Amino acid sequence: MPISNTLPDQIEIFRAGRQVDDAGNAHNFTDADVAAIAASYNPALREAPLTVGHPADNLPAYGWVRGLAVSGGTLLMNPHQVETQFAEMVATGRFKKRSASFYPPNSPNNPKPGQWYLRHVAFLGAQPPAVAGLKDIQFAAGDSDAVNFSEAVVTQPTQETRMNEEEKTALAKAQAEAKAAQEALAAAEASTKAAQAQLAQFAEQQRADRHAGHVSFAEAQVKAGKLLPKDQATAVAVLDQLAAAQPVEFSEAGATKKVAPADFIKGLIEGAKQVVDFGEFAGGAQGGESAKGLSDAEIDQRAKAYASKHNVSYSQALTSVVSFTA
Repeated sequence: MPISNTLPDQIEIFRAGRQVDDAGNAHNFTDADVAAIAASYNPALREAPLTVGHPADNLPAYGWVRGLAVSGGTLLMNPHQVETQFAEMVATGRFKKRSASFYPPNSPNNPKPGQWYLRHVAFLGAQPPAVAGLKDIQFAAGDSDAVNFSEAVVTQPTQETRMNEEEKTALAKAQAEAKAAQEALAAAEASTKAAQAQLAQFAEQQRADRHAGHVSFAEAQVKAGKLLPKDQATAVAVLDQLAAAQPVEFSEAGATKKVAPADFIKGLIEGAKQVVDFGEFAGGAQGGESAKGLSDAEIDQRAKAYASKHNVSYSQALTSVVSFTA
């Protein structure tokens, strides 16, 4: 007897009456309710898949419900696009029973709120359906042969049931491995973010340390008379900017040398001539006064006024208007 490789139309999946769902809740469906389910079904809006058992995500799909019909309060489905191997498994008795899953009227996922809508049709092996008494599927074989499936539920583990359990075990193992891989990826991403944050914090600390060093250097050069007070902030800003620059490579006396731009500027400042005499300069012919107790702004203001009045350089004016005491 040949085995059918497709599923016939008019397969019973549900009927009117008092039905109890898997959670133990009772629902009363009238013939009109079942007719409304059939009439409201729209595969273009949301097509119900054929599944094995009741998967939470409706996957995998082994076929689809093309349409629904009603006969005497019984809901019938017309399937299509059915996997050949799945149809053969149903035909050989691997999945004798069906169980319909619906979106309730108040479900947020219901494509037609306010009424029951078919979610999927589950094919069951040794597990009995929630609605008992549905007729077994009849397959046409040639012109007249038919295969009728009994109502009895298999209670002893057959070879088919054991194979199904093996498939479920393999699926569960694959899902566990996928979950472990996702968790490992999430942990790696979290570790990467933590390392990046730590690196950014370290870079910011280095920047702050370099800035503090530049401030200290500039203050020392002002005290040494190599840098004017008015140029201190500028020198610090320049050194901060050059600190991130790449070393400059050059040839000197036949040898290749490298120097950091910031270090080069520091060397120029340290090697420059004094622009301010910090020795005791008592007032005299040039009218210098003690700088003790004066702010940088006051010294700067006096020097600029002297330079403008006598048309001399700022450094000459600074020396002329004040004397610095240790």
